[in-house]
Amino acid sequence: MADQLRRSSKSICANLVEGFAKQSHSAAEYRRYLTVAIGSSDETQLWLRYCVDLDYVEEVVGRRWIADYVEISKMLQGLHASWSRSP
Repeated sequence: MADQLRRSSKSICANLVEGFAKQSHSAAEYRRYLTVAIGSSDETQLWLRYCVDLDYVEEVVGRRWIADYVEISKMLQGLHASWSRSP
């Protein structure tokens, strides 16, 4: 589970960087990478919920981390929406 959590959380940044590098060539490609980053953020929330449910982390700490990733997902969704409106 720790490996899955590490991979999903690192995937968020990696997809943002890769998509940003491709934005000058294709806005659609950048939006696709943003979509994958959103999915990785949501996946991270799921793994954190499992960690809380299985008592791998204290509930207060886990809930705070989940809330942080909910906020990250919202920011990514806003970024995706703004790029989806652009030509």
